[in-house]
Amino acid sequence: MKREKKFQESGFTLIEAMVSVVILSIALTAIMGLFTINITSANLVRNNYIASGLIQEGVEVVRNLRDADWHASRAFGSFGAGAPVSDGSYIVQWDSDQLTIFADTFLLRDPVSGLFSYDTGNNTLFKRKIDIVTVSLIEKRVTVTVSWDQKGYPKSISAEEHLYDWK
Repeated sequence: MKREKKFQESGFTLIEAMVSVVILSIALTAIMGLFTINITSANLVRNNYIASGLIQEGVEVVRNLRDADWHASRAFGSFGAGAPVSDGSYIVQWDSDQLTIFADTFLLRDPVSGLFSYDTGNNTLFKRKIDIVTVSLIEKRVTVTVSWDQKGYPKSISAEEHLYDWK
């Protein structure tokens, strides 16, 4: 009798071991789920951050083209073309000296410099479109949109700038 009681009290039973494994599995599954959600969120934040930088760059390049027109005594709204450009969709990159008609193409990223362009580099997820609309003789509305695909879902963000002929 003493030996039976000692045997029953020593160690885990098979049921206790199975319950422990199930609890451990549930905990590990929850932790892995949190890691997955965290990585997905980090990727979305990173892509939003890159896209917002590309939008800011697009707005600044268009603004610089407008300023260059003033310095060169070109007509307002020429954006480097010499004569005012028509309303429509365009692309620019950081070193553009004029607007280029929109082509639905991905931006490339140079692995050495980290610069985005349409000339050289590796493919990225991002496309940038600049829409220009004439509001009046002295005002142009510039909307820059960056779009990309995030795990099969289309994402995009936009910014709008109004440029004026201050001459």
